[in-house]
Amino acid sequence: MFNPRLKEIKKSATLKITSLTKKLIREKKDVVNFAAGEPDFDTPSFVKEEAIEAIKEGFTKYTPSTGILELKEKIAEKLKKENKLEVKPENIIVTTGAKFAVFIGIFSLLEQEQEVVIPSPYWVSYPEMVKIAQGKVKFLPTRKENNFKIDLDDLEKAITSKTKLLILNYPNNPTGQTYSYEELRSIYEFLKDKNIFVLSDEIYEKLTYDQNSHTSFSSFPDALEFTLTVNGFSKAFSMTGWRIGYLVAKERIIEEASKIVDHTTSCAVSISQKGALASLDNQDWVEKIRGEFQERRDLIFEGLSHCEKIKSLKPQGTFYLFCEISETGLSSFDFCSQLLEKYLVSCIPGSPFGAEGFIRISFATSKDQIEKGIERIKEFLKEI
Repeated sequence: MFNPRLKEIKKSATLKITSLTKKLIREKKDVVNFAAGEPDFDTPSFVKEEAIEAIKEGFTKYTPSTGILELKEKIAEKLKKENKLEVKPENIIVTTGAKFAVFIGIFSLLEQEQEVVIPSPYWVSYPEMVKIAQGKVKFLPTRKENNFKIDLDDLEKAITSKTKLLILNYPNNPTGQTYSYEELRSIYEFLKDKNIFVLSDEIYEKLTYDQNSHTSFSSFPDALEFTLTVNGFSKAFSMTGWRIGYLVAKERIIEEASKIVDHTTSCAVSISQKGALASLDNQDWVEKIRGEFQERRDLIFEGLSHCEKIKSLKPQGTFYLFCEISETGLSSFDFCSQLLEKYLVSCIPGSPFGAEGFIRISFATSKDQIEKGIERIKEFLKEI
């Protein structure tokens, strides 16, 4: 009855937990939501106002499938100024969310049975997208003592004659770690002559802390020849429901990838494109929320750092705290289920990210909620 390929695809465990969390909240339960994968801030007014104006002006029809020229030109300006990346509008597809940009990048490149190296822990959708594209997933385990970053010796062992693509995600969901310029350059030097593509998912680019700067993988010499960069507006501008992202690559890749857009979504939402355009003119907002998230990070990291049976890794970016809970003796699913059931604190288990023995805690919530959640977690840890 169904496409047999769907049997291989797992439902999103993160969406499952967040759906249950939202159900409990609708039932007026006093839930502390540490499961959220989106900022708790409202979309900024300057974005909403631009979208409202677009509606009033009747900008509600189809746009070119790769996005309106004005937005692509503005993205190209942003990439040159902030990422040291020289591209033209022809190198850009505006997509229905950054997630769709990841998908069309993977789908455009892969031939059947070709391998995609995915460092673990990983965002849950990467392997499922590879399966949909009939590729083969090759997980590359990373280690906590190395801040869950790629070891080049391990990468070399993971590569075979069938390897087509390496997925990089930094700052990383779920670990909160990012790569320095030097670390990325080492990966670039290793890959540049290997005829392997890189998909660089940089959606959390703006949310880096402690003066950590962000380097785009494509900015290295000739790296654009083999790199597909994904970014968007959902995390930095709290535009998750607007579904607006973009893919950057060589023109020949964009030409092929755009065929998928032509025959699926047709184009990104016209109104959302106008809102995204407004966001690129306002960087003060980004600095404001980055500062707020860093304060929250410090609060939750300090609050949990003295807890027995839980060991946290200080995030360098994102709004996630990755915690080892193996000393509790519980699986990550049991830990999160019991914590939600008994103490109304919602977290995401690490096993769907390829990291059993860990949980992901989102600090995309208020400081009051963070403090309340810390106390409840402490009580839960005493109980077990």
